[in-house]
Amino acid sequence: MNSKEALKKETAAVSNRYVLMGDKETDPEKKEHYYRMALEVEPKNVSALNKMGLLSHQNGKLREAIRFFDAVIGSGKVKNLYPIYFNKSMVLKELKEYEAALNYINKALTFDPKNLQAEVLKKELQDIVDEKYRRQAEREKQAAYSDLAKEKRYSSWDPPTMSILVNMMYYKDWHLYKHRRNFEITDEQREKIASKLASKVFCCGKCNFYRNNGTCKKKKNIQVDAKAICKAFQLRN
Repeated sequence: MNSKEALKKETAAVSNRYVLMGDKETDPEKKEHYYRMALEVEPKNVSALNKMGLLSHQNGKLREAIRFFDAVIGSGKVKNLYPIYFNKSMVLKELKEYEAALNYINKALTFDPKNLQAEVLKKELQDIVDEKYRRQAEREKQAAYSDLAKEKRYSSWDPPTMSILVNMMYYKDWHLYKHRRNFEITDEQREKIASKLASKVFCCGKCNFYRNNGTCKKKKNIQVDAKAICKAFQLRN
């Protein structure tokens, strides 16, 4: 054995001793101290990396736990990655990264397909992800419906004739209206109607068919712009 190999072996032994010392401790802070010492000696000690991942998870340091588990996965030294993938899935679940968590529990199951604990976690995550997509689809459906409703929204400016508006304004009683509808309109009346149209005093919002929810009885309850107007306009009493 050459000196380089001997040094490597000794370094690994020292690092592992720190891991064992950490395992014997009951105080979490002392455990962490020894595991970190092990990693200072040998940064790729997978046992220390995994234990630090578990300890970080336990202490609520979720992103740090992910980094330690990733280091174990990236080391290429562990053949059975089931526990690492499972633990990473648990951390991702706590982070509410449910799709990523589902991905890693599926990876864990490739190493132990019949593991009941993993199957239970997978079902829970799958239900959460499915519900997320169901809600997303519902939101998209509502948005599409809203867009469609906007497309169907009446916003044109197509008022009744001047004659109808004058008679509607001055002769609201039908009996008066029907006898006067063919009478000539005075300039004063014409000016007043034109003014009311220009200022949009006459508009859908002032129509007898307009509802408070923005729909129109005459237009099969479709949404209408309150400042629009159509031929069916009827001045609200």
